[in-house]
Amino acid sequence: MSISGNDIKLSSFPVGEPGTNVSTVTFGRRSGKIIATGSEDHSIHIYVIGQTTSLLTSQCQKSAITALRFSHEENLLASGSRSGSIQICDLDSQKVIHPGGHKTSIRSIEYFPSSNNFLATGAVDGTAKLWDPRRKGYIYDYKGHNGAINALKFSPDGRYLITASDDTAIQMWDVTAGKLIKSFQEHQGPVYTIEYHPKELLLASGGADRRIKFWDLEKLQFVCETDIETSAIKCLAFEPTNANYLLSGSNDMLRVYNWEPVQLLDTVQVGWKNIIDMTVHKDKLYGASVSQNNVCIGSLQLQNLKTKRRISPVRDYYPSDPKASAVATGTITGRRSQYQAMAVKDEQVKLQREPSTGSNTDDSKTNAADSIMIDNQADYEQIFRAKARLPRSPSHQGVSTQPAAPSSSSAGFNIQTPAPTETPSVSVAAAAKPKPPQSVSPPPQVDMLMPPIQMPNPSITPPDTPRTNEQIFANLSKGNKVTVSTQQRRQHNLSLLVSLSRSSTTQTFQAATVSQDQSLESFLLRFVLEKLPKREWNLEICILILPAIRDLIKSHYHGYNLIACQGLGKILGDFGKMIYDNIGAKSIGVDLSQQERREKCQSCHHTLHEIRCLIEARLKNVCDSSLQKEFGDNLALLNALERS
Repeated sequence: MSISGNDIKLSSFPVGEPGTNVSTVTFGRRSGKIIATGSEDHSIHIYVIGQTTSLLTSQCQKSAITALRFSHEENLLASGSRSGSIQICDLDSQKVIHPGGHKTSIRSIEYFPSSNNFLATGAVDGTAKLWDPRRKGYIYDYKGHNGAINALKFSPDGRYLITASDDTAIQMWDVTAGKLIKSFQEHQGPVYTIEYHPKELLLASGGADRRIKFWDLEKLQFVCETDIETSAIKCLAFEPTNANYLLSGSNDMLRVYNWEPVQLLDTVQVGWKNIIDMTVHKDKLYGASVSQNNVCIGSLQLQNLKTKRRISPVRDYYPSDPKASAVATGTITGRRSQYQAMAVKDEQVKLQREPSTGSNTDDSKTNAADSIMIDNQADYEQIFRAKARLPRSPSHQGVSTQPAAPSSSSAGFNIQTPAPTETPSVSVAAAAKPKPPQSVSPPPQVDMLMPPIQMPNPSITPPDTPRTNEQIFANLSKGNKVTVSTQQRRQHNLSLLVSLSRSSTTQTFQAATVSQDQSLESFLLRFVLEKLPKREWNLEICILILPAIRDLIKSHYHGYNLIACQGLGKILGDFGKMIYDNIGAKSIGVDLSQQERREKCQSCHHTLHEIRCLIEARLKNVCDSSLQKEFGDNLALLNALERS
């Protein structure tokens, strides 16, 4: 059977206010019915798939959300921010837990299999950490990457942690020992996604080199790879029932693969564009992508895909090798060894206290501002309150079973009852009653902790009215008007600069800075760096281009930042000593009077001080290694000149 356009269902909904960019999304994998979004305005929203109104809103972070992950029971939602802070929202008790954080932006989060008590995070600085949310401080940190960690996964048995990074490496760690077992180096670009085979010691990975690679984790070796796809591979998922095939998600495309030997079984153009997360639930595939503040969800039935192999799979006759250096302790059969469950004893876990640095404590200082707002009371009661009444596993050492940690906050949790019923807001923290402590008992199986989530009654929210052709064309026309207006404004500014450049270089740069058009500032700065002879450089030129450098450093465009760093480096190298020597002391003039030189140096010094503050702030959030080096070199030069 082949997929047709009618078999693919696409739906989209706006998140937050217009102009707010959604930075990440994640599905609830247990129920397959909820999705969480994180935005650059540090807000988190939870939606029921198929509905356009949010179920719950949280403002627990104080900087842009960069990573999200539901726990296995979907009663906890962990978030990571650009500042490195980790916040965990307990969706049952509406508390926020602050276990700690990283020194740099967080890229990935993963919960320990079959347990909510442990989770791992990966950051831009190449460090992964293992956490116990019930207590402050990380348990282990795993250091070995030279680039940002884009994805991490626990093995199904919980013994191993796999990390994938921008440095093209995939590293396998012993979870409890905190030691590196193997580093795989076959990829030719950043690795974005990894996925364990649920039954065999097999790993699939994909990234910017547009190939999927398969790894034998028993023999610690590369197995095979697919042909090059048309775009980077962002998401992978094995078929959940028997893991007979692998699903690959990239821009607009879904592909179905067999391995050993590699076969492309099916290709489907879904149209979900830049996919961020993908999950399979009850023979249905969901994929989510974002565009500014809109989230698009594509779905299709797995039964409509072509999944039949053209020849017998080699892996069914995989040769046994008793002498192979097996990582796992399973019995080697004709196929790869299977995972064996690992019991986790909390009393054997040792905590590492985090150093108190300003980079990851700023979010936790404002506990009073943490809040979770219930936007849809009826759906919230049905999804989260039902499982909140179930008995939970006892917490560490038999104390209260509430999931709050010493640093958790219960302030600011307000329930807003939706219209038409006008009921004043009620503080959940004030209304909640303390629960009596429970005695220590063996934890129940995960499957017993949460019943299957039932979809809300369709009568609660009326079905969305499909948009008419007139509405679609009106939206397209509105977007075109904005684009045309921007281009006309840019053309006007460019014409003005061309006219001014014929008579005055000073007015040309001043007009470009006043226009606040960073593309024009970047163009002029690049022209000066490449075309202006060295003999024509002077303090007057520095005064003109330093404001443009300051504006370009503020930008989040990589190219603008690099050209600004090049211009700043040239000014500091050629004129830095002159500028800083003339701030407080007299100097001998060459081609300028002493007073004129002092005034121009003071003007340059004032702008350089602003640039220095901007670079210090950008270094905390920048992810690109080349940009980090440029910023770091210029900041070191500024500091050296300041001290001289």
